[in-house]
Amino acid sequence: MGRNKNFEKNAVLDKAIQVFWKKGLADSSLQDLEKATGVNKSGLYSEFKDKEDLFCESLKRYRDTHPALQVLDRSPLGWDNIQDFLKIGTRCSGQKGCYFANTLRESVIIPSRAKDILFSYTTEIRESLLANLKHTNSKHNIVVLADLILTVSTGNSLKLNVMHPDLIETEINSYIELLKDNE
Repeated sequence: MGRNKNFEKNAVLDKAIQVFWKKGLADSSLQDLEKATGVNKSGLYSEFKDKEDLFCESLKRYRDTHPALQVLDRSPLGWDNIQDFLKIGTRCSGQKGCYFANTLRESVIIPSRAKDILFSYTTEIRESLLANLKHTNSKHNIVVLADLILTVSTGNSLKLNVMHPDLIETEINSYIELLKDNE
């Protein structure tokens, strides 16, 4: 009979997210993960195959706990949801930008499983953006507009690594007003 684990998987994932978010997959060492999670190497490997598996599971955990879809699915659908979605990254405590957007910087080295998680989540976000855009009076092609909003979201997340969140929120407000002007 195996030993009982002395940790809760989601708590470990929440702590691992912080390490990967700050350092990325390549620069996060097993020692960093042990220190952050409080779980030794054998404990981590009893739950996760390797560092890449822990990374992929952390991406899933982030996806499952991130408020983006909840914000985009609120009633009534429309511009307010889109604006609040764009501002989510400016309100993250302790980290800069979005974990997913920051992970994209390592697209060359992240495992294909991680890319699949990122792509799937981005597709869900895009569909929710389209649902919101259908409830506006925009004269733009909403498919193109949804893609532009995703690009702005990713760009803002990366800019949060060097810019103050208040400046980005001001930009978001201006961006939304610009889009609304074309209704």
